[in-house]
Amino acid sequence: MKRLIGILAVLGVLLAAGQMLLPPVVSQMVSQGMKSQTGSDQVSVQLEKKPALGMLGGSFDKITLSAVNAKTDKLTFSELNGVMTDVQLDRNALLEHQTIVLQSVGNVQVVGTLTEAELARYLNQSVKGIRNAAVAITPDKVTASSSFAIGNFANVGITLEGRIAVDSQKVKFVTERFLINNTVVGNIGGAALTEIPLLDLKKLPFGVTVRDVVMEQGKVVIYTDNQGGSGK
Repeated sequence: MKRLIGILAVLGVLLAAGQMLLPPVVSQMVSQGMKSQTGSDQVSVQLEKKPALGMLGGSFDKITLSAVNAKTDKLTFSELNGVMTDVQLDRNALLEHQTIVLQSVGNVQVVGTLTEAELARYLNQSVKGIRNAAVAITPDKVTASSSFAIGNFANVGITLEGRIAVDSQKVKFVTERFLINNTVVGNIGGAALTEIPLLDLKKLPFGVTVRDVVMEQGKVVIYTDNQGGSGK
């Protein structure tokens, strides 16, 4: 009996030590692996698993992550925050190579924040003819002002007013008013500036889809999860 009690006591000490020591060590591995998943150099994670020894098998009750300047498709999110529950990672990929191979997961929720500066950068780099774009975001609308090159012989000032929305497999900037030199020119129909694709949903990490897009003062917040369907 004394021997059994001693063995149980040693096991209790090992479990307690593992519960304290393993999470910080494994967190570093998961954080490193999440850098390639999110395209960010600044990723922090919090891990939950009871008993903590299960982490050595790649099993987690909950993973909470936060990434700064995360690059997804052609956009950079100033913040990318996510929560995953009932996660099983490939233990060899994690422990030996510090890479993330997702084998199974219960629920995933990821929230990304796009700033005015990032949307302006995207328009300047991705939309032919747009130069020196400036973007203002309010809860009611997104306004993008820019000079627009017409061939090699003219530049005009344009303003696009609209909203960020989800349509099929893409997040888009949908133009609702189009102004040239501060004059409304009405419906621009099938022109390239009517709908500007921003994000391909199939390129989002962790197999999530967009549930909602909310325009706030100075930013757009995109809510995603893995429960299927799409938002606005």
